[in-house]
Amino acid sequence: MARRDGTRSSPAPQDLTAVLAPAEAVRIRALDLPKALPGGALTADQAQQVHQTVRLVGRLVPPWAPLLSALPLVYLPMPAGWASISASCFAWPQHILLATDAFDSRAILAEQVLHETFHQWLYLCEELAALQHPGCAHRITLPSGTGGRSPAELLGAAHVACGLARLWPLLDVPMPVRDQRLVLLSAYRSGCLALLETARPCLTQHGHALADRILEVPA
Repeated sequence: MARRDGTRSSPAPQDLTAVLAPAEAVRIRALDLPKALPGGALTADQAQQVHQTVRLVGRLVPPWAPLLSALPLVYLPMPAGWASISASCFAWPQHILLATDAFDSRAILAEQVLHETFHQWLYLCEELAALQHPGCAHRITLPSGTGGRSPAELLGAAHVACGLARLWPLLDVPMPVRDQRLVLLSAYRSGCLALLETARPCLTQHGHALADRILEVPA
């Protein structure tokens, strides 16, 4: 069996574990999609806050706890000049970028960590089963106004919105803050769902399955 890392063999369990090391995952992805990974490191305090936040989210939603711990992730500081509060990139598997603003409160950090972890898991799933057909040129403007996104990225956005809508009612925040955030998430999810039908022709069987599952999630 040909493997993307260049060898030909049936992978042993230790081989599968090895390719989940974040640095190795990026190296293999770069064989097809080379893109320089930003450098730097979180401060010790920021790294500790991330660790505590991952544990918090796992306690709040126990079914997520194994997923939060099973995939090794590296957290990096957002490069200067980037406008996002957090970011992930298909070219950088298992790496998450966090801006200083992501650490303004535990609730904000919980949202950003979960948001990007959802993306990272979906990127990994796409390695095994593509969500859209190769060569799809259809591009979508997300409800946030972000343009040029693929059907797979639309699915990712809707997937994240569903997860955050499950998280926010459990966070220890003032009720007006929680309610306002849930209203925005509901509107964003509805906007994504309204775009799904336009993306359907580009989706694979697995893409349709994810779209259908998202549609089943209660509003």
